Amino acid sequence: MKRYATARIEHLQIAIPAGGEDAARVFYGTLLALRELPKPAELAARGGLWFRSGSIALHLGIDPDFHPAGKAHVAFACSEYASVLARLAAAGVAVANDALPFEGRAHCYVADPFGNRIELIDDAPSAASEEANAEPTIVAVATPPGQGAISVVRVSGSRARSIAARLTGASALAPRHATRVALVDEAGRALDDALALSFPAPHSATGEDVVEFHLHGAPVLAREVVRAAIACGARQAAPGEFTRRAFLAGKLDLDGVGAIADLIAAESASAARAALANLGGALRARVAEMRSRLREPLERLAASIDFPDEVEEPARAPLADTVGELEGELARLQRDGEVGRLLREGVSLAIVGPPNAGKSSLLNTLLGEERAIVSDIPGTTRDSIEERFFIDGVAVRAIDTAGIRAHADKLEAMGIERSQRAFESARILLLVLDASLPLSTQGEELLARSEGRTRIVFFNKADLGTSAVRPVSGLSICGSVRWPQTLRELRAAIAQAGWGTEHPDLERAHLAFGEQFDAVARALEALRSARAALAADEALDLVGNDLRLVDAALAHLSPEAASEEMLAGIFARFCIGK
Repeated sequence: MKRYATARIEHLQIAIPAGGEDAARVFYGTLLALRELPKPAELAARGGLWFRSGSIALHLGIDPDFHPAGKAHVAFACSEYASVLARLAAAGVAVANDALPFEGRAHCYVADPFGNRIELIDDAPSAASEEANAEPTIVAVATPPGQGAISVVRVSGSRARSIAARLTGASALAPRHATRVALVDEAGRALDDALALSFPAPHSATGEDVVEFHLHGAPVLAREVVRAAIACGARQAAPGEFTRRAFLAGKLDLDGVGAIADLIAAESASAARAALANLGGALRARVAEMRSRLREPLERLAASIDFPDEVEEPARAPLADTVGELEGELARLQRDGEVGRLLREGVSLAIVGPPNAGKSSLLNTLLGEERAIVSDIPGTTRDSIEERFFIDGVAVRAIDTAGIRAHADKLEAMGIERSQRAFESARILLLVLDASLPLSTQGEELLARSEGRTRIVFFNKADLGTSAVRPVSGLSICGSVRWPQTLRELRAAIAQAGWGTEHPDLERAHLAFGEQFDAVARALEALRSARAALAADEALDLVGNDLRLVDAALAHLSPEAASEEMLAGIFARFCIGK
């Protein structure tokens, strides 16, 4: 016996018990309105009876192992749904209408002579065309991969509630209440004892009908629920598509979208707090306030140019004050954006130096664990090791590199090559030298090569001697990885080299995208030009041009100015299911 359950079927097969051909031919002939049926003699020759009506074909095959206790469930869609019901009623076949819509379409159940369940689905073209005009319904697992206490599958779109009805058997779910349901797949097979939550449009995260299924945390269960929802008419969501729909529905502004991405990716409490500062729309409000302060002088300048006899030019001193204040606020916004970038991405720190200077010991001390192998044998570290630790809530990506020296075997030379790449790309260099021995040729070369870079020179092993210690440019520390005071000094030096002495203000709004940094940079350039024009006592119409450039640049921080390419780049940062 075979089971079928689908929205649109063109070929169906169901087994009947031996000797039941005549009853099957009468019933299915009535169902499909066939005028000519195959003769019983053709049954053996063709391996079964083929019934056809329009685009629907039904295969009645004989199965000698058929057991009446095992019933089949067959579903098919028909474009003449009403006429099929009328024929069945005329033939005396009982029809059980179902109040639950199948993907928004009417359907009912009848029983054939052998107790098999036959499901008829209205497949009228009008319903199909209406569905084609709607946004596709999307589904995805909303929780991270792997096992856990629960998994959440989210469905959003016009079919969300009908799919939920199909998978739960519940005619309706109470809005915004958790309902315990027996979750089944599209064929009625049990999947899980779960919770379902319904969020009707427009009061949902995406502005559409949204349904969430909270399952037990086996990944296979979540995959099966997604597969079943797809079989019922949904499609797999693209990365960030749920948030994109929320943005298009006006549930989030552009800053909120970026804040959600940052909040998901946050690796520290500080990064999470910084993301929350933008989630509430603080950046939008900050920019709107600056633009409002530009409005009055811009209007006065325009009016004085168009109507010089009626409107006086704005006073230069207050205008210069406004320009200076805005320049200071935008410069602060730019700095805050850099801090936000640090909190999101962290600071890259390359620990470099000659072999056996104590680089791996330093990494282990900074991490508080034995991550790298430590040995007195030079060349122990033959590959780069990258780990993270936090200072003032900022992630520091520390890379322990192989000792750089001229004479090395082939394997060690590969590690040294990676060390050279880390040396060139890192934001901060932490140059570790052995203070107890005269400075080696490799140490001298590294000091010369790192001149002018953001660096910290650490003379290590001062507990054994300080013969190599000398004055150097930039930050330098003499101590030992064995001394707690040295560790505190090193962490303070990393913070100073990475983000200065100012402690990151996590409560202020900050820039999140490259386009926003570009817009602020253009606004600052125009403000500096306006300040210079005012200082040189140039014509105010030139100042007005600069201020209009400032306003246009700030307008690019609003969601209305977001291009499709910008949106695609933003939503590409999201995982599937968000």
